[in-house]
Amino acid sequence: MTTEVEADPDQLRERMVRGLIDRGEIVSPAVERAFRRVPRHRFAPEVPAAEVYTAPEAILTKRTADGRPVSSVSASWLHARMLEAARLEPGMRVLEIGSGGCNAALLAEMVGGEGIVCSVDIDPDITERARLLLDETGYRRVKLYTADAALPLAGTPPGGWDRIIVTTGSADLPDAWFSQLASEGRLIAPIRFRGLSRTLAFAWEEQHLLSDTTVVSGFLAIQGRSANAPHVVKLADSDVRLVVDEQQKVDDEAMRTAFASRRHELWTGVELSGSEGLLPRLDLWLAGAVAPYGRLRATQKAVQRGLVGWVLGTGAGVVWNEDSLAYVTLRNAPEAPGRFELGVASHGRGQGRLATVLADVVVRWGDTARQSDEPRVRAYRRGGPDQPGGVVIEKEDARLTVT
Repeated sequence: MTTEVEADPDQLRERMVRGLIDRGEIVSPAVERAFRRVPRHRFAPEVPAAEVYTAPEAILTKRTADGRPVSSVSASWLHARMLEAARLEPGMRVLEIGSGGCNAALLAEMVGGEGIVCSVDIDPDITERARLLLDETGYRRVKLYTADAALPLAGTPPGGWDRIIVTTGSADLPDAWFSQLASEGRLIAPIRFRGLSRTLAFAWEEQHLLSDTTVVSGFLAIQGRSANAPHVVKLADSDVRLVVDEQQKVDDEAMRTAFASRRHELWTGVELSGSEGLLPRLDLWLAGAVAPYGRLRATQKAVQRGLVGWVLGTGAGVVWNEDSLAYVTLRNAPEAPGRFELGVASHGRGQGRLATVLADVVVRWGDTARQSDEPRVRAYRRGGPDQPGGVVIEKEDARLTVT
């Protein structure tokens, strides 16, 4: 039974903040102060306060007529990690892309009365709701615009925005984000590429952007010009799917034929412990090391039926050619209890050769990169003054590399 103290929003907020601090998600006093001041529950009034302050994932606040979610209040840990990555200071000018109200209130607390917070969303229902909630909670100075944020914003201050913080998942880095970011600015954006979703914090490096913070996270997809959905190849109905971004060339029928063939497994000798948390780092590193590259996703039913090797719920990195595909898999290390060995499962006529290629790259990661820092993403403006080399992830407006 919920007690009166447990249901009190101030007590719930204090408990949430203490948990974020204990887990290292809140580090700076400025972020802590903002979290203590913003009444998070007021931005999801349809949900009990206890749920708003304890939910490990986003609180959905709007769905389309067919039930598809389009707006939410992000999980508190994700709000905290993005604000820490933003490195906000009083007086800064901040553009938020994707409105909801709660994050804009946190931003307003951090930049103070001399700062500017402008929040943009393409959906008028969302901006109207955000305006109402911000006014009710005392954040009237937050500016709201209904517009496609992939296009230049008329209200951009001279010299650009000190920070651009994107709170909706994008498949691209629109040119407007480059052009509107100040020379000393930071861009924090959830980006989908090669089937992965990563929230990246960028700063300028010469004429392009370089990431210095990576957060594994998922966001509701952006609407408008940057809403490019991935291509999904159903390899075994909906139980096994190949997810392909950036319009990489793939023959759907050839992939289904290949997957129907007998699976071949090749083990690399590269071992991990369950506590290292290195698989997301490997996934990101592979995105910059091999091409084409995407994501194999499988249901638990597919695993139980033996359709795929050991594939985690987040999926597995996959490569393919005209008649074969190969993906990263796991098994319990044969002679090391509590450890796991990385391997490659492959299908198709050329499966042996393709498996060897991917296995060699995994071994190279184990030899040279597993002890390194998080892979870093560079983002270049298409047609800009500096152009990338190596494996390039081609977007409509941007070109990405991972090193």
